[in-house]
Amino acid sequence: MSRHFFERLEQGYAGEKDFEIHLVTGTYNKKRKKCALSFCNEPETKYKGTGRSLCEHHQGLLREYGGPARMDRPWTFNKKKTCDICGHDPWQHPKVKLIENELIRDRVAWGMLFVDHIETQRDGGSHCDQNTQTLCLDCNMIKSTLAGDMVPKKLYKDEQEYNKVQKRLKPHYLKVFGPSE
Repeated sequence: MSRHFFERLEQGYAGEKDFEIHLVTGTYNKKRKKCALSFCNEPETKYKGTGRSLCEHHQGLLREYGGPARMDRPWTFNKKKTCDICGHDPWQHPKVKLIENELIRDRVAWGMLFVDHIETQRDGGSHCDQNTQTLCLDCNMIKSTLAGDMVPKKLYKDEQEYNKVQKRLKPHYLKVFGPSE
């Protein structure tokens, strides 16, 4: 966990204001740009720290502040609170329920979920919310294994042998997850 997480833990989600509000007009004395995420049109956050180029909502979703998102992985802003395949809710896990601090409990629960590309990036899949799904640890491992993502090419003497393994996994993947689009 970063220092920003603990700063926000002490300050709450408000953080330090980067802009002063003019008391008479109610306007900011600096013109704010739009959120750096292409799908968001909200103004940049008024708070300092990591993600200052994002809107206030998306800055608060960053991992540094206890949320699920990462600046270097824009698709993580699409993470949901339950698994799209099995419906698992990590906040209901008995061990997670024992954590009294809300920010730390959220950080642990978010860590039990992954944002998965339905069509992989290597196959041309985009980061949009229509091509991403949220998976729990179990579903993500099953999908990754059956998709052949867990098969390192270096273990095989040639491409042909590697492709045979991938081909043998494909029917199992299709049975469990359906045809890929």
